[in-house]
Amino acid sequence: MQQVDKHKVAQAFGRAAHSYEQHNELQRRSGNALLQRLPEWGDTGLDLGCGSGWFAPRLKQKAGQLLALDLSADMLHQAAKKAEIETICADMDAMPLPKQSLDWIFANLCLQWSADSARWLRGWSDRLKPGGVLVFSTLLAGSLHELESSWRQLDDHAHINRFIAFEALEQQLAATGRRWQLEQVDERLCYPQLKDLLLDLKGIGANRVNVDRRPGLLGKQAWQRLNLIYPKDNQGHSVATYRLAYGVIYG
Repeated sequence: MQQVDKHKVAQAFGRAAHSYEQHNELQRRSGNALLQRLPEWGDTGLDLGCGSGWFAPRLKQKAGQLLALDLSADMLHQAAKKAEIETICADMDAMPLPKQSLDWIFANLCLQWSADSARWLRGWSDRLKPGGVLVFSTLLAGSLHELESSWRQLDDHAHINRFIAFEALEQQLAATGRRWQLEQVDERLCYPQLKDLLLDLKGIGANRVNVDRRPGLLGKQAWQRLNLIYPKDNQGHSVATYRLAYGVIYG
């Protein structure tokens, strides 16, 4: 179990609601991969951690009734503009839906915000009807390793959110007692400048929200040093590696 300040998560994503889609390239890639793993149709589907509803129009084509759950009311307001959805403003760890009530669940890059991923996997798989499918993507340990190692040369504070190891996620899936599949994929995004990467993390609300985050603001001198340390490719771009898990759980 990890310590996640849900109030700060809600605030971060609320602030990002209007800028989110300028910075959601990773979410688009992972969501497109998840769509291929979803069934063609279900009476009731759930977009879990829906954010600004980028995938809502396509998900609505796969369900008679599309529910959309998010911790941020601002994000849900954006999502409701895109498709006919039933919004649920709630903490996904509370699982505010009955067991065996959903034909499918689409959970794109939200598991990493859970305070207890093992309980999340058990609980949401229990919400599937017999024959239902839960598809999810999440960040794994090793994500943003370039940024983490660069920070480590400056100070001893943790600057990157902690992510689950692939083997630990496998164990948690096995503990659900259901059939499942899991795949690991690395996605690399290139940024003309390092500040573009940091703006992406802030723009999607994914800047640090763990309770032991580094206090204070980053000074000009530290920023300049970080910029010099950070590895660049042959074109001088800052490359960030996101280690993703794509999972499927069967009801």
